[in-house]
Amino acid sequence: MAHKQPFGIVDILLIVVIVGLTFGLWYVIWSPGRELARQEDMKWESRSRMSALRTAENEFFSAKMRYTADIDSLLTFVQDSIPQNRIDSLFTKLYMSGFSFDSLRFAPKSRQPYLLAVDDTSAVSRYSITDPDGFGYIGSLTNPDEHNKASWEQ
Repeated sequence: MAHKQPFGIVDILLIVVIVGLTFGLWYVIWSPGRELARQEDMKWESRSRMSALRTAENEFFSAKMRYTADIDSLLTFVQDSIPQNRIDSLFTKLYMSGFSFDSLRFAPKSRQPYLLAVDDTSAVSRYSITDPDGFGYIGSLTNPDEHNKASWEQ
């Protein structure tokens, strides 16, 4: 008959290694899915901010008959020149957060400012809003068919 050994240090070490490898395997499977979900949230948050900037550009154009490439002057105009009840109806909740004019300045992923460009030299003024993280754009300076259209809406 075999002699039974007491529970030893090697057994404890093997259990710790098995638990550690189990946790490592779980993390390797779980982590990419979480990162993909975060990227998707950042994409749609950025797109909702760009849509709000498009609305602000259209309000600016309606009042001044031109577009602006300066985010600060655009947001200052909207805050100061449009009645609060109209602001509340035009600018609703963003994808992940409540609406704030300060949040419209930057892309949520990299915290880089959105790229606004204006072409007012042609017969029809055009503007472009581009996400620095590559999540899309609104408008085009060269293609008249893309005026005021978002890349994800086409």
